[in-house]
Amino acid sequence: MAAALMTVVSLAPLHAQSFGRNKVHYHSFDFRILETAHFDIYYYPAEADAARQAGRLAERWYSRLSQALDHTLSERQPIVLYASHAQFTQTNVVPGFLDDGVGGITEHDKGRVVLPFAWSLGETDHVLGHELVHAFQRDLLRRGGQPLSTLPLWFVEGMAEYLSVGSIDPNTAMWLRDGVEQHRLPRLDQLDDPAWFPYRYGQALFTYLASEFGDDVVAKALKSRVRGGAIGRLTAVTGLDRQALSEQWHDFIRESVQGSNEEEVVATSSGEPMANAEPRSRFSVGPALSPDGNTIAFFSDRDRYSIDLVVADARSGAIRRKIIRTRDPRFESLQFIESAGAWNRTGDRLAIAALSGGAPVVAILNMTTGDLERQLPIRNADQIFSPTWSPDGRQIAFSALHGGFSDLDVVDLESGSIRSLTSDPFADLQPAWSPDGRTIAFASDRFSSSIDTLTFGRLTLASIDVQSGKVAALPGVPHAKNIDPHWSPDGRALYVVADPDGTSNVYRIDLTDGSMVKITNVSTGVSGVTALSPALAVAARGDTLAFSVYRHGGYQIRLMDADDADGGRLTDAWPLTSTIGNVAPSVREPADRSALNAASSSAVGLPDAGQFTSRPYRAGLKLDRIVQPYVSAGGGGGGSFLRAGAGVSFGDMLGNHELRSSFQVGKRSDDFAVQTTYLNMRSRWNWGLSASRIPWLTGATNAPGVLGADGMLVRESQLFRQLHRQVGAAAIYPLNTAQRLEFSGSLQSITFTTLKTTSEYAALTGRLARTVTSTSPAARDETLGETGAALVYDTALFGPTSPVIGRRYRFGISPALGGLTFTTVTADYRQYWMPRRPFTLAIRGMHLGRYGRDATDLRLLPLVWTLRDLVRGYGDTGAPASTGNLSATRMLVVNGEIRFPLDAILGHGRRSDALPIEGLVFSDVGRFWTPGLLSATRGNLLHSAGAGARLNAAGMIFELDAVRRLAGPSRAWTFSINFRPGF
Repeated sequence: MAAALMTVVSLAPLHAQSFGRNKVHYHSFDFRILETAHFDIYYYPAEADAARQAGRLAERWYSRLSQALDHTLSERQPIVLYASHAQFTQTNVVPGFLDDGVGGITEHDKGRVVLPFAWSLGETDHVLGHELVHAFQRDLLRRGGQPLSTLPLWFVEGMAEYLSVGSIDPNTAMWLRDGVEQHRLPRLDQLDDPAWFPYRYGQALFTYLASEFGDDVVAKALKSRVRGGAIGRLTAVTGLDRQALSEQWHDFIRESVQGSNEEEVVATSSGEPMANAEPRSRFSVGPALSPDGNTIAFFSDRDRYSIDLVVADARSGAIRRKIIRTRDPRFESLQFIESAGAWNRTGDRLAIAALSGGAPVVAILNMTTGDLERQLPIRNADQIFSPTWSPDGRQIAFSALHGGFSDLDVVDLESGSIRSLTSDPFADLQPAWSPDGRTIAFASDRFSSSIDTLTFGRLTLASIDVQSGKVAALPGVPHAKNIDPHWSPDGRALYVVADPDGTSNVYRIDLTDGSMVKITNVSTGVSGVTALSPALAVAARGDTLAFSVYRHGGYQIRLMDADDADGGRLTDAWPLTSTIGNVAPSVREPADRSALNAASSSAVGLPDAGQFTSRPYRAGLKLDRIVQPYVSAGGGGGGSFLRAGAGVSFGDMLGNHELRSSFQVGKRSDDFAVQTTYLNMRSRWNWGLSASRIPWLTGATNAPGVLGADGMLVRESQLFRQLHRQVGAAAIYPLNTAQRLEFSGSLQSITFTTLKTTSEYAALTGRLARTVTSTSPAARDETLGETGAALVYDTALFGPTSPVIGRRYRFGISPALGGLTFTTVTADYRQYWMPRRPFTLAIRGMHLGRYGRDATDLRLLPLVWTLRDLVRGYGDTGAPASTGNLSATRMLVVNGEIRFPLDAILGHGRRSDALPIEGLVFSDVGRFWTPGLLSATRGNLLHSAGAGARLNAAGMIFELDAVRRLAGPSRAWTFSINFRPGF
């Protein structure tokens, strides 16, 4: 009976140990609400000016989208704005992590649109329009009783991208050209495969549909109620089956990009693309050439699990050193999408823009040792990009976001003082310091955009005098974006990335006479991750060029000498004054843009910001979601049962406060269970309060039926019940994204009862005659006060089924006082190495133990629930598992694994995640003991080895093992299946 009274009194059960990165709230924002005609815009004072412009943009989008989709929103739409992506990642509206590639999000519970200001108001306008399409989609579908999540990404994202862009833009055309050249275009029924980027191919699909069937086909497809999912909607509104739609769509794509070059003309000294030595690498961007052109720094995913800053030999592509990993705990972001590194003129230092401690920094790396030499905090900015050294090495200029607007700043390396060169709403990006140190060239929309009418043109070239701050237009490639300028060594020319024919290539512009030469002729495009990402590098002491190219579904870096360029002198360049509305000639526009004519008019729906009102934000809890109610019933030797339950969650608009409550009812009052938790996540300290009443049934005994004196068959059963009433508090303080402190405390009362049920059955018929249930105390009631503290660290990078690189540890102590006095100690350390790709060596050492007067009390929850989670081969059906192991109060486990993606070993696929299957070879050793029980101590050393595989099936991870037990009386091979990720 005592063994059956084990309870959940323990503070730290093994399965409760947790790891994970930290979402650090470095800033506490004082939000206000800007009220426009249709929107509630949540902003803070530092971005007030930009927020008013965003309000004007939002109202214009409302006018456009309500016309295009023939729909008006049923409620005021909330928009939450952040001054930079760095601050956007700290939002509580979205509980998960937001990486560098997320430009905005529309969540489902309250329909909130959340986004940061991008590096230009034009790009912010695009992202805002894209997310507001989702708001319209969500509202329209909810009216029909259908959640937005039921439609695939290619449908909802492709529609949003099409309606916010209006056609196939040059960036999407680059992807399509690559698909045409590789003879790889997806059918409609293949678009759910993540191999096909839903934004680009979905945008191309809706452009085709609007061109062929009229622009109202978008609204018709969204409002359709036919069965058959997204494809069924399209076949219903077009009258074509999926095969015909796929074929005609492919024809449209080929015709749209028919201006693509048939061949690629790029010269390299070796005849091969640089940085292509590793065929599995699909992401090499942000090149930065050393002054002599012999060394290159760039961002790469060569280990296939992270994007790191590496240094390589420029000619061969051989990696010399990995400088910084993207999971380096010193940095929250290396900003590989918007920025690239910059060498000083002596070639011994590299500067990068990064985020550290929630603030922008210029990180200076010693390229001789590879060490981080210095971090310069840029306290006046929200985020910075694209550093460039002055020729004398005393200053670094960069583009900076201030309150949602991008400007040019300069930091003095000796004093750390910062000086602003520009300060206005125009986009000023990608500065390049001239060889004579007098001027800085940069890309800007100041000569092609209007803030009054919020019309945005292409980026053009500009220069600023460093001393006077005077800005002037520079010659540029006409009717094209002009980005990423770099000076020639003599200072007489600029190399830029431009797309006059719809394809981005490198051009050389002579600043003395305005003439230009096309340097590259890449058929897909010279490009970084986005259309405006840095993609070009020029050696300071020679005309060696490096540039990233989109090719074969990935980004490569290529090298060439400018003197070897096959391009010739083209038309003269000139300063661009207005390029609004120009469309790349190699991309066909839709024939009928009736619904999108509003999108091409800047004045329609654009209000005066003076009409808006502002008020303070007051947090108030509103219903977020209702957990689906459930009902369950059953019966057995202990009698029948009936359970029903539900849950609700409340939160404020910004996600800073959350109240969760769940409850369960049954046939008896003792079955009532309730748990309520309040979470406060407004500051860097995250804390919560909880209260609960939870009954537990922990075991049952059944007596065989006996014949009573009255001829009735009598059967008895006993259920052991505990009732836990608990109040508690917890707090977490993240030291950085990798390391945190955890604290907890609680007070709980536990009662123990026995439920005895006597049932009488007719001996001849077996019919139940009567049932009597009685309740009696099973053990002394207990009151416990519990505390806990832990230090947690996690830099692990996950493959498809388990960590493959990094480190994890958790060290904790949890004292309990009161009716029972004991202390639970946790020490869990895990390390993951990749000595040779793609093999990972994983090691775990873990100790968990109870110490103190009542550490062996049988009412405590077991430290070990199942042995197979710790030492494989033991604890499975038919395998030995003694009570001594399961009731042990201390344990020490060591696990070792060699992990490898099976497709990489078999030679299939380009990437290790092509098949989410991981092979493993392992060895486990564990010792489980209770002090004072010597026999158990000697016999409880378990050891096993074997091999197996893990499979990720829609988020559920299965592990299948062949295990050889190497300790105990039964040393045999067994086969087992488990459901868990790798440790």
